[in-house]
Amino acid sequence: MKIGVWILIILSVFAFYLSGYNLYLALTHPLKFKDEIVLCSKEFNLSPALVASVIKAESSFNENAKSNKDAIGLMQIKLSTANYLNDLKNENHITEEQLFDAKSNIKYGCEYLNYLTKKFQNVDTVLASYNAGETRVRSWLKSKEYSTDGITLKYIPYEETKNYVEKVNKNLVEYELKSGYQM
Repeated sequence: MKIGVWILIILSVFAFYLSGYNLYLALTHPLKFKDEIVLCSKEFNLSPALVASVIKAESSFNENAKSNKDAIGLMQIKLSTANYLNDLKNENHITEEQLFDAKSNIKYGCEYLNYLTKKFQNVDTVLASYNAGETRVRSWLKSKEYSTDGITLKYIPYEETKNYVEKVNKNLVEYELKSGYQM
């Protein structure tokens, strides 16, 4: 066979592989609420892929999700956290109903991620804090058992939080592969 035919065969196999992988990504890592994610990510200087990854880990894109710890919506934000962020800006408090709105939930989730990013320089530390709480993570960073530099966590003592950080990072790789969430 001529080299041109071999190149055509190789390109066809590669295209088939990519289409299958894109189907896998579409099924396992949806791009729901893309416009809101991109808009809020830009507003709060975050990667849209990171925001989508957090949403996937928190609620699997279920805007009506509510945890047994009263975390609400897509990004599983507590009403007290959203209202704390409003207090920092001297804005009125919102209601639980407002936090169930996808656009509002993504905004507060992004604002909280931005807030945590300003407090912690390391993405994994930010994610651990998003899951376990800022106060708890600060105490871990002070412990030589969990952090050698006070910035990064060498060990996360809560299995749930450790698994959460790993899950978001795994999602992040998948979402970064989707051109729709690359910056």
